[in-house]
Amino acid sequence: MENKVDNEVLSLLNEFLEIYIYPRIVDKDNLLAVLTYGSALTGFASKNSDIDLLIVLNRAEETIRGVKFFKGRKVEYFVKPIEKLLSESVRFAKLNCPSHVALQQNAYFLFDRDDLVANILKADVEFYNNNREIPKDNYNLKLVQIENRIASLKNIYEREGREFNMVYFNVLEMIRALHSKRNDEAEIPFAKAYRVYTDPEYYDKYVSSNATNRKPDETFVGLYVKCVEECSERETMLSNLDELFAYEKSYYEINPEDYEIAVK
Repeated sequence: MENKVDNEVLSLLNEFLEIYIYPRIVDKDNLLAVLTYGSALTGFASKNSDIDLLIVLNRAEETIRGVKFFKGRKVEYFVKPIEKLLSESVRFAKLNCPSHVALQQNAYFLFDRDDLVANILKADVEFYNNNREIPKDNYNLKLVQIENRIASLKNIYEREGREFNMVYFNVLEMIRALHSKRNDEAEIPFAKAYRVYTDPEYYDKYVSSNATNRKPDETFVGLYVKCVEECSERETMLSNLDELFAYEKSYYEINPEDYEIAVK
């Protein structure tokens, strides 16, 4: 089913293109596609959300990223050559990042010459699922690094340091990122993790149901959510963090307090 876009957003984008983008494209045959995506399409926009716009050219010397406030809305736009779009397919697969997979699912095309970019994005789904690389990080090393950071956090707690919350959420993200990579979950940004984990519809839009990454581990998610939501009492926060980390450590044979690790 073709994605739909709000008529007001569509009118705004068409006017934006006529004023800021199309006049810069001297050779009209150089324009391959124009598409919008993101929260304006997925239904998760707020008053602070921008409108995302991608302009694909047959050739361009550089990729341009810009932001303009237009008619009361923030428009973030990318102008990129088709070769950049193709190279991203490979790079995102290596990073385990399903950006193009989600783009294929959620984008709305204002223009697409001969359906070229739509077909590229369809091919990207298969390419991502068949060629994405499960990260080969040194998980044991990351585990002991987290162990050390938690020890530092407990020292901060004992001396009632003001930086406690800052370090706490940094450690929480370290644990989440380690678990996500080890468990072959899709790469997601820190700021979206809580919502991705707790809103199935948002997960499907952001990661895309077409990506074959493993779904988030329900037990881990429950412990992670508790760490995020119960953050008023420091003693409780430490207890929850210990519980989460103990769950992650249960998948490793290494003892973080008695080990030798080969490092590069």
